Amino acid sequence: MNIRELWKQLLQRDEHIRLEVKLGNEIGNSVMQTVCAYANTIGLDGGYLLLGIKEDKSANPKYTIVGVDNPDKLQSDLATQCSSKFNEILRPKIQSGVLEGKTVICVYTPEAEARVKPIFVKKQGLDKGTYIRVGPTDQVCTPDDLAQLFQLRNIRPYDETLLPQTSLLDINPNALDEYRRLRAKKNPNAPELRYTDEELLGALHCIESTDGISKPTIAGLLLFGTEKVLRRYFSMMRFDYVRVKGRDWGGETDGIYYSIELREALLTLLPKAEAAIMDDMEREFSFPKGSLTREEKPAIPYDAIREVLVNAVMHRDYQVAGPTLAIRFTDRIEFHNPGYSLKPIERIGTPGSQSRNQTIASVLHETEYAENKGSGIAKVQRKMQEAQLPPPHFESSKADNTFVATLSLHQLMDEAALAWLNQFNQFTLSGEEARTLVFARNNGCVSNEECRKLTGYDTPKASNLLKRLRGLGILEQHSHGPGTYYTLSEICLQEKTESDLDVQREVRDIQIETENKPDSDLVTQLKVQDTQIETENKPDSDLVTQLKVQDTQIELRREHILSSLPDVLRDEIQSLGQRISPEKREEMIVRVCEVHPFTATEISILFRKTRTWAKNRLRELVNAKRISLTIPDKPNSRNQAYYVPESSTQMHQDGNNF
Repeated sequence: MNIRELWKQLLQRDEHIRLEVKLGNEIGNSVMQTVCAYANTIGLDGGYLLLGIKEDKSANPKYTIVGVDNPDKLQSDLATQCSSKFNEILRPKIQSGVLEGKTVICVYTPEAEARVKPIFVKKQGLDKGTYIRVGPTDQVCTPDDLAQLFQLRNIRPYDETLLPQTSLLDINPNALDEYRRLRAKKNPNAPELRYTDEELLGALHCIESTDGISKPTIAGLLLFGTEKVLRRYFSMMRFDYVRVKGRDWGGETDGIYYSIELREALLTLLPKAEAAIMDDMEREFSFPKGSLTREEKPAIPYDAIREVLVNAVMHRDYQVAGPTLAIRFTDRIEFHNPGYSLKPIERIGTPGSQSRNQTIASVLHETEYAENKGSGIAKVQRKMQEAQLPPPHFESSKADNTFVATLSLHQLMDEAALAWLNQFNQFTLSGEEARTLVFARNNGCVSNEECRKLTGYDTPKASNLLKRLRGLGILEQHSHGPGTYYTLSEICLQEKTESDLDVQREVRDIQIETENKPDSDLVTQLKVQDTQIETENKPDSDLVTQLKVQDTQIELRREHILSSLPDVLRDEIQSLGQRISPEKREEMIVRVCEVHPFTATEISILFRKTRTWAKNRLRELVNAKRISLTIPDKPNSRNQAYYVPESSTQMHQDGNNF
């Protein structure tokens, strides 16, 4: 990735786990810590550091290019320190480039090989000088982090460990037959098909010879072991399928329809686990054109279930005594697994695999259960999208040592969703935009990452899609940088007809604000209530009558707001035409907010505009520091109001005196 692409990515996504920026006046401790973190972080594939960029969190945009004064010296210092300050020599790739006429240095630090980790700053020592990336930050390794790095450094993985008191008698011949059947299906000429049982187990690295006696490894027992040996050594390492009532896990027995527990060799367990899940899956039946036979299509594609299931048993932590758990709720299936993802959650679905159990992964690959290329999750994402289902959701907790994969059973674009989308017909939404909006409606929000999974877009293209929807007033942005997410604007949260959607939203805002104002005009409240009562008592009241009543309510509220303004200002607002210049508009809003704090709803009613219009204008004035928030720490608060500070008011008055 070149410097210009990294700069563009920075502006769109902020700093993240693989991108850091620094001022770059010198190569100090901060730069060395970032280099160390990129080298250590497992499965990250390294990261980028840009020198010559200034960060100002109060500015917009928050990053500016300042350049570096002596690029040759900085590059030389960095190379020297990388070869002398760590316990192992690091060779980052360093290049310089020009952005906006200024020199910027890009440093790419590849991930170090497992055999040389952990990398640490010699002067600080192992305990305090070993860093990894956690989100967009460099963090000192905890004892658990160090233990993991040392474990990966060990040439012998856990699944290759020998267990005492076991022998070849603990191998299930039926599991070996299943391996041969699956292997022959993939490659009928595979040489291992002609091996004896013991030769085959040796070739698969599932047994080792100790004092001339062959003993199974942990991988050998898990893949091919008998029920007896698995119960003796791995009694809690089952696969459990649980069907529960409703959408929540209460943990109560009476909330469970039924459960299935499987404890046997993985080669014979996997098809039974697949069958338990798929047999319980709803199916859609159809008769293709020209065919006399019906087709069955499960609610979730078979390939998606299979990939998630195989990933669960292949990547779980077998040092933890606990089952792999598949829970079927009314609306989804959750796969719970001991063992957090070795691959950063941000990179799940990208090429490259990080295996916790290398022998198990290798055998499952040879039998076509797994691909070992990191493409399994990408396949799940693709299959869910083809079925018009929400993308799979993954949660990985290093602290709890758990991983959860969730597959939704409900189609994203069902009839209710399509009916809801009708309100946006005037915007000519693309299919990707429609899916993004429905996802935000169903889940409460949508992020750039979720948008990418829904659409298959890259980061810049997903950002442009979200910005367009925000510009149309359909989405509202919250936070900035990696934590940015979008929610539906309030106008979109109601499933109303296009004709009454906007008016009913405004009336609801008025009613809520009136209830929250102890000093609101009692006469106004009574008039509104009388109007509502009259309408409710008319059984033949139709939509037109309701809209007229709502218009009356809004006008009553506008009269009340106008009555709170000085006479001169009130007269000016009432004399405004439909067309008003942006400068005049801003001046009037500021003058209104000088009187006392006003909400976005009140401003929208006062100027006879939508609330989205008012919020956008007020946001512009806040950014220009012409008005302020009454609740600055909660900019999206329902009770937010806008005012002009006394100092600004005094300056405005002083300016009028000249």
